[in-house]
Amino acid sequence: MKRLLIFSFSHFLIVACAIAQVHAHMKLWDRKYRYPNVNSIEFQGDVPSLSMYDAIYGHGAMWENEWIGFRVYMDHRQSIDLYGKKTAQMELDATNFYTTAEQWKAGYGEDILFVGASIGAGSFRGYENGEPVFVNPVKARGQLVLEEGPDSAVVEIYARDWEYQGRTLQFRQRFTALRGHREVQVDVWVEGCPDETVFATGAQKFEFSSTGIMRSDGLVATWGSNVPDKEGNPKRVHTLGIAVRAAEENLVEVKEDSLNYLCLLHPVEGHMRYWIAVASDLQKTDGYHTAQDWFAWVRRNL
Repeated sequence: MKRLLIFSFSHFLIVACAIAQVHAHMKLWDRKYRYPNVNSIEFQGDVPSLSMYDAIYGHGAMWENEWIGFRVYMDHRQSIDLYGKKTAQMELDATNFYTTAEQWKAGYGEDILFVGASIGAGSFRGYENGEPVFVNPVKARGQLVLEEGPDSAVVEIYARDWEYQGRTLQFRQRFTALRGHREVQVDVWVEGCPDETVFATGAQKFEFSSTGIMRSDGLVATWGSNVPDKEGNPKRVHTLGIAVRAAEENLVEVKEDSLNYLCLLHPVEGHMRYWIAVASDLQKTDGYHTAQDWFAWVRRNL
């Protein structure tokens, strides 16, 4: 086992595994149940959010490493949702976040997070009047799959003409997952605002047994339990951890609200960077199953 340095940031060290993989895709909803892969899609800003959300099979572009799957909603929220795995393997092309009872029994994972009104797992927001706000209204918004794997998976989302704090911004966000790395690098570019403009990301609190850490150097993390599928499977409880680390040059402050531990950010020459890491209690081998163990990993690696 050897340690790798990711993106020249010395605090981002993680053990690489020989079986590590990454994958990304986006599929269209299809009444014939074929769900073709697409690499890009754009909607006009006045399209109802539910129409955009339901036009994508799985509700947005997806990417995964061997431990965790992610999706970013194709709607005004642009929230990041999570998929936990029992076994280190690629699963999203088969389940698309819609794990069947047969797949669950066969060892596949499933959706493990209820995002609700929270910031989820490192979703990007504006910040106004003391609270996070969505990237909305916009003239148009879209998603792209730039790299599908196997060594790197890259997904982008963007918004044209975002009306924010009296200005019209151009917004682009890129998620980069690398083979052998639990953390996902997030890069955000905004055009049309001064560098002192404030934005937000962070880690949500959980419904049950939620605990968290918040450090002044831009690290926030949570551990707890929730019920992701409140209508279809209200007795299935999932336990997990989320962590977000902001790049030092972009950090304004960390703070807590009723739903989240937040990192407030500002751009430097129009750019912001942070990292997201997630652990699911479902993971049978080399996983994290307590807040203590998860926070120890976070402090060592982020």
